[in-house]
Amino acid sequence: MGTHSKWGASGAHRYLRCGKSIELEADLPDQSSEFAREGTAAHELAAWALSNGRPADAYEHRVIDVEGQTFAVDREMCSNVQIYVDAIADFAQGNEVFVEQKVSYSDYLGVEDAYGTADAIIPVGTELQVHDLKYGRGYRVNAENNEQLMLYALGALSEFEMLGEFTTIRMVIHQPRLNHVSEWSITIDELKDFARRANATVQKILTKPEFNPSEVACRWCKAKATCPALNRHIQDEFEAVKEPGPVVQTVDLAHAMTQVDLIEAWCKAVRAEVERRLLMGHQVDGYKLVEGRKGARKWANPEDAEQALKTMRLKHDDMYAYSLISPTTAEKLVKSGKLGPRQWTSLQTLIEQSEGKPSVAPASDKRDALVIANDFEAVA
Repeated sequence: MGTHSKWGASGAHRYLRCGKSIELEADLPDQSSEFAREGTAAHELAAWALSNGRPADAYEHRVIDVEGQTFAVDREMCSNVQIYVDAIADFAQGNEVFVEQKVSYSDYLGVEDAYGTADAIIPVGTELQVHDLKYGRGYRVNAENNEQLMLYALGALSEFEMLGEFTTIRMVIHQPRLNHVSEWSITIDELKDFARRANATVQKILTKPEFNPSEVACRWCKAKATCPALNRHIQDEFEAVKEPGPVVQTVDLAHAMTQVDLIEAWCKAVRAEVERRLLMGHQVDGYKLVEGRKGARKWANPEDAEQALKTMRLKHDDMYAYSLISPTTAEKLVKSGKLGPRQWTSLQTLIEQSEGKPSVAPASDKRDALVIANDFEAVA
């Protein structure tokens, strides 16, 4: 894996809000996960397909190594990556696609080694497109005012401005596993306005960085478990609901709800950091490592167990358990060609799906609010 810039575009949402995070993260190890490594593998598959003009399934069964973990390119990955590849072809309209393009926006931020890698850049007439593939399925990411894409766009403008007189930047986020595409277009002047604001922020970071904990800034920050400002912020949130003495005020639920994601992320990060230190042999006062709950029991050798059970004259139904495949598994058979479209249409009439349970979301969420009937009289 290559080295990363501390001014990398993927971290812009963090350091442009909380300048101190750069200092706190400097000596911390990279925190990768299996999901992140799987995303890297999917990006490599997409790069192969786009660079060579071949469908993603041409690379099925290939093995991709990411940080020592191997990922076999299976049908599911091929299917999801192909959605992205097809979308890029539609956006390109026959124009050249620059894949995994390293771009620099150092001149705009006023610092050295400010660079990142855009998944795809496509010049189309007077429009310069920047595309970003996100393979995860945790939550939807929107292109509007997305600092990562705007920095890529600045780098792309520096790299390709000699090709023509661009007037518009189009930024697109692709999340095939969430069936989500978000795009946002701005003028070159609007992009340069962002560059000036970002430059001013970066210059302030260089001279007097400040803490500014928030849900967006802290979400992916490696230092949140040990960040003094975040710890103080969370303590203040708990103290804010208390009166002097034993009486507790009524909690402002609307305000408290705005802090839930941040507090949950902090709790998770603290737990992970304590575990990491204990696993490295470091002491954490008051805590130790113990053996957790044992895993589910399984046959050490299923074939040997099967033969042993057969000698015990058990009935077939007592030895084997069968279950019908799920609609999701059946749909995969359509994608693999084992079931035809007409057969799938017939099966769809046999599928039912429960309604989603009510879930709390911010008022800015694009989903319609549920109308809840209130059959009770107000309590005075």
